Amino acid sequence: MIDSERLDLASASSAYRRRQCTGSQNLIAELRKAAKLQAPLPDSDAQSGTTVHAAWAGNNKESLSSMQTETLEHLQRMERLLVTDWAGHDQYTLLGREVRLWLHNGLEPVHSGQFDAAYGTIHSQRMLILDAKTLFEEVSPAESNDQLRELVALARFNYPRAREFTVAILQPWVSQRPSIAVYDQIEAELALRLLRATLADAADPDAPRTPGTWCKHCPAIAQCEEAREHSLVTYSLAKRIEKGEYVLPAGTRGAQVLDWIVAAEPVLRALKERYKVLLQSDPESIPNWYLKDGKKVREIIDIRAAYETSAQAGISLEDFLASTSLKITALQERFGLARNLKGKALSLQFNDTFSSLITLKACAPELAKASHQKKERTRS
Repeated sequence: MIDSERLDLASASSAYRRRQCTGSQNLIAELRKAAKLQAPLPDSDAQSGTTVHAAWAGNNKESLSSMQTETLEHLQRMERLLVTDWAGHDQYTLLGREVRLWLHNGLEPVHSGQFDAAYGTIHSQRMLILDAKTLFEEVSPAESNDQLRELVALARFNYPRAREFTVAILQPWVSQRPSIAVYDQIEAELALRLLRATLADAADPDAPRTPGTWCKHCPAIAQCEEAREHSLVTYSLAKRIEKGEYVLPAGTRGAQVLDWIVAAEPVLRALKERYKVLLQSDPESIPNWYLKDGKKVREIIDIRAAYETSAQAGISLEDFLASTSLKITALQERFGLARNLKGKALSLQFNDTFSSLITLKACAPELAKASHQKKERTRS
């Protein structure tokens, strides 16, 4: 798997994983060189995020779903407010969107990072870097975000005359307020030196590989021996607890076990999906295992025809409607087409129109780990 855009080099987007697992980059490079690095499995959330980012950069706005349109409108509104507040009375200019910055040793490129959007003031030599996260999962705040710190380092290298670097995370489905951090020249220079140091550490042939929750987005996850061993240990512990041989730990130990479980889940899931691919290409590769056909679920698409057939069978309209369920997202999209509405305006008017009919169904509680950002809010 060749990553021509990044020249097969590490980028700022993998900063957190590289800090936690220094040796991961060597494994990725080895697998890529041997043509054994497997392509990432399809991820609908990631693909949706890519679509929104492309639209934010000015491309393919017409192909967005109503949810994606709403996300885009939130991002655009947050961007306008943030840029106005950041610039103050200074004149500013858009430096670019989806621009990749490079770090070089001499003429050789060694690292890169891509910002979603960046602005610069004309006279005061300040820079604003924006990074959008379109999903519901909260990320590290700007002041401690590894990816943004490396973007500052790259900006420092590429814009050496800039005196101040402001970075902001726009996460509309988590908070309507951007997470912001400001680096002065000295802090930006320190970020650049730290980046060079971490790249040197990652290039060390003996750099250790340390499994953890950061494995989730590692392209080598299914081929990492340390990650597999970590998952097997976690699985063994879970079986002991299930059999009553080990008391379910609480407190600090319980938090550690949950961390292990969360780290093991993506490894096991990735391995399972890779085995599916292997068995599909070579059915004899794994003794006693095969790919069976997926379950077939009955579905009726033509609702009008279904009602007409039901009526002929003596089923009343009331009984027919009682046996069907409504897809609210699909209905909202049809409502938008009928009223020529999109994004937030569509959501507001749809919710207002159907408010007396909409009920909220509570799903089962989910495990969630308190983030650093939430802990700080709790203390204050």
